[in-house]
Amino acid sequence: MTTPRILFAGVFHWNAGSSHMIAEYARVASDVGCEVGVASQLSRLDGAVNVHLPLVDDLTWATHLVLVFEGRQFLSARQRELCEAVPRCRRIILDPDGHWGPYVTADLDDNAGADTIESWHKLYADLSDVILQPRLAKRLPDGAEFFSYFGMPGIHRLANALPDVQSLPYELQYVGANWWRWEAMTSLVQAAAAAEPPVERIRVCGRWWTGDPHPDHLTATANEPGWMKDRGVEVAPPVPFGHVVSAMSQAAITPVLARPLLAQMELLTPRMFETLASGSITALWPGLGYLSDLYGDDVELFLFGEDPADTLSRMMRDPARYRERLAAVQRRVHERFNYHAVLAQLMRFTR
Repeated sequence: MTTPRILFAGVFHWNAGSSHMIAEYARVASDVGCEVGVASQLSRLDGAVNVHLPLVDDLTWATHLVLVFEGRQFLSARQRELCEAVPRCRRIILDPDGHWGPYVTADLDDNAGADTIESWHKLYADLSDVILQPRLAKRLPDGAEFFSYFGMPGIHRLANALPDVQSLPYELQYVGANWWRWEAMTSLVQAAAAAEPPVERIRVCGRWWTGDPHPDHLTATANEPGWMKDRGVEVAPPVPFGHVVSAMSQAAITPVLARPLLAQMELLTPRMFETLASGSITALWPGLGYLSDLYGDDVELFLFGEDPADTLSRMMRDPARYRERLAAVQRRVHERFNYHAVLAQLMRFTR
């Protein structure tokens, strides 16, 4: 029997979450009984990420083609024709941003982006009969099936084995770009100042937290220059590729701040798994209660309540309580969503 050769195509950048997913798939592929590659002819790569991904120039190498659509429709007309090198029955759409289904809005954000929701539906229907979404709750739109896409990296450190809070470099840290997250992060910084005792050693790592926003996405990356510095927050560049989890483990508390649109659609994101793997106390922003499918009954403990300052105060005063419960969650989620299990699940959709 021919070993499945799964070829991914998408927009893969050095500091984008999907690139880490594909690198992890490639790492475990031989253990799962397949090969994994990235279609250089179909993907948009930033150059820096190229050395981290297994690029394949020949589309006929693939037995299956997986097209990952995130913020935009990246295929040209010519590239859509090239997809025909793989039979339709062996083409899969991965839809982590929820373009398939009803039109959804969250303030100025929506799941169509620069295109229309109708054009997304037509694109997907033209390319494949298999559409997968990382939506845990029972809200999958007609025609879509659940697949997490994102997995949990190896546990960097169990939460109950993390050093004492005072010996860690940071009390609170967020690792990720300011992409529709300015309001949540600034609210969190204000809550940290109001906590008892105040949470003072704070860092954010990523783009657009200060300085000019992205010229093509002014609203999504809007920030107030100097706001973070004026409040004692250290702003650092994105962490190097492959070091997201270890960077998170440098803080006592790491919040999960999902893009409001994705939270409204109850979609999974990479940070939900990477934060767990780090061992840092995971603090879930309001609206992420649907992660009970991951955390079980413990989800309420890690959710910010009506008073985020009070939540931070409790986490800092009694970290052992949170770390013990979190360690159990880490083990449970990793057993279900480690990359061997996730890639094996994807193979069930290959025909």
